[in-house]
Amino acid sequence: MKNILLINPSYRLEIRWVVDEEEIDAKADYMPLGLATIAGLTPNEFHVDIWDELVRGTIEESRLGHTYDLVGVTSHSANLGRALKIGDFFREKGCLVAVGGPGVTSNPERCRKHFDIIFIGESELTWPQFLSNWKNGSYRSEYRQIEKPDVSLSPMPKWDSIISDLRKYAMGTVQTTRGCPNDCEFCDVIYLNGRRQRHKSINQILAEVKALQRLGLRSISFNDDNFSVAHSWAKEVLRALIPVNNAFPEPLRFMTQLSIDVARDDELLELLADANFYQVLIGIESPNKESLKETGKLGNLKGDLVAEVHKVLSYGIVVRGAMIVGFDHDDLDIFEQQYEFIQKAYLPSISMHMLNAPFGTRLWRRLRREGRVIDAFGIADKSTQRLFNNTIPKRMSRVQLMQGFRDLYEKLFTWKSFRERMLGFISLVNRPLKLHQKTESVEKLRALGPGLNLDKEACEAIEEIFLYTGEKAPFLLGRVKELIVQFIKYRESVHDFLPGLERQIELESSGKLVIQLDSRPISIPQEFRDEYKNIFPDIYRQIYLNLADKDKVPEALVEVFVEFLVQEQSFKKMERHHMPLLKEIVDRTSARFNGQKLADFVPMDSSEVEIPDFRKIRINDDILKSVEQELFKLVQAEALSGVN
Repeated sequence: MKNILLINPSYRLEIRWVVDEEEIDAKADYMPLGLATIAGLTPNEFHVDIWDELVRGTIEESRLGHTYDLVGVTSHSANLGRALKIGDFFREKGCLVAVGGPGVTSNPERCRKHFDIIFIGESELTWPQFLSNWKNGSYRSEYRQIEKPDVSLSPMPKWDSIISDLRKYAMGTVQTTRGCPNDCEFCDVIYLNGRRQRHKSINQILAEVKALQRLGLRSISFNDDNFSVAHSWAKEVLRALIPVNNAFPEPLRFMTQLSIDVARDDELLELLADANFYQVLIGIESPNKESLKETGKLGNLKGDLVAEVHKVLSYGIVVRGAMIVGFDHDDLDIFEQQYEFIQKAYLPSISMHMLNAPFGTRLWRRLRREGRVIDAFGIADKSTQRLFNNTIPKRMSRVQLMQGFRDLYEKLFTWKSFRERMLGFISLVNRPLKLHQKTESVEKLRALGPGLNLDKEACEAIEEIFLYTGEKAPFLLGRVKELIVQFIKYRESVHDFLPGLERQIELESSGKLVIQLDSRPISIPQEFRDEYKNIFPDIYRQIYLNLADKDKVPEALVEVFVEFLVQEQSFKKMERHHMPLLKEIVDRTSARFNGQKLADFVPMDSSEVEIPDFRKIRINDDILKSVEQELFKLVQAEALSGVN
């Protein structure tokens, strides 16, 4: 039996999302759903262990119980640097090492020299393919999933090897959907998971929820890109979930990510409340309407954002507001605007960030053309672990952005500002929670502050919040207690986070930290992107008609457009010779995929063949992303050959 070790690299947890007093020593928010899914995809003939560095510590310092034949590392933007170090460590030990996840999907060229195998895209189809290849004595260095798979193919996650660690996680994780149809400029969801939302079956979702409840979890996060994209779908899930949760001896608490448009759907809010969704992350981003227009957050412009937040809060659902400073339309006034908005909206929980441009997003491409993206991997001063954001703002300096962010952060996480927001939130709630809630005594809760050895200001704020809750909405006491304990943890995180930011401000303001711009070329000209939507339908039709193996259509399309752009590197607009050239490339590619000589290939052109509508599956977006990655690979290879 071959042994496989799957690793979740550690990263700095700047703000913990949810924690109560019984879970205050939990080391991580979420159970590692991605790795448990990979374990679920792996046949029983392989032995799989999961090692989560957030919970178990760094892998180099561990005493592993097995000798492993394969080490698989997951990655996302926050832990990619750590993932690369793990890859190097195990390769030096002579292990076969693979990497997957959003980090490598966004940045495959950063990863190639650190790993033997890279997985680009979602793994429901490519992981079993690799295991079959490996079992038979061979494997490829790259497995790429171009077309987005049906998520109903995703198996029940397998948690076996981390059952002993469950108390170290604040919540379990379930994913019901992938993808988001919105087009926010800064968001990498559509780059990674596509703009077509795909759903698991309701039976799958309920089975995963029940499995986590049997393991003893009390809180579950629906880790979706946007659970409420399709209101009708979300309602269907919630209607099925409510009786299941009611039947548990102690109802589970749920969290997820939504859009602010839920405030315009009373039925959806009622179902969320009745299913015990006690906290939701909503991307509010900014009170600056020009910034919302700039980034494409148009759904947030349809109503009064303060009133809409209040509407959600009135159902007893805690809104964790995701906020961003540093948009092009933000000047130095934005920090006070953000503070005033957050206080008026009574946001009990806040996720505040400086603007970042994830690789591959529309924001990255735009700022990269303008020379305003920083290479976070090219920091000259290694005394700072990382850059806190990778953009150069337009209406302020980077130092001013960081200073304003620091001051705003400190102000938001004072007991005074928190008390104001909490009292406002409690005053809005007018709908008692239907599910059974644990009974809490105001007198007992008033002792929380002294019991945690908090200072006088904190104890007074906590006492006032509990007394007001007991008077106005006693059914909310348990939820309020959780928010207070969460805020205590947030304040600890703030105190841990700010010294690193202060260090970066010092280094950049003194010139000791040399910022390097991201010099990676934009491999697909914007002019071609503009023409692509007009070119694609005909090329897609030709490839689909002429390929014997229809499963190879995405791969063939990528090759066609890569070859075209390699030949037409100075592309500015469609010219007369371009379509004949594309037709020639299509014929040559089709013949090769069919195993034919070009001389023997006879193109097919029939109106009688039914061709799938690419717009429904949005395969055109997936193809363009893969074309871009292939071109980056070619550029990287040329650069290395030039060095050698």
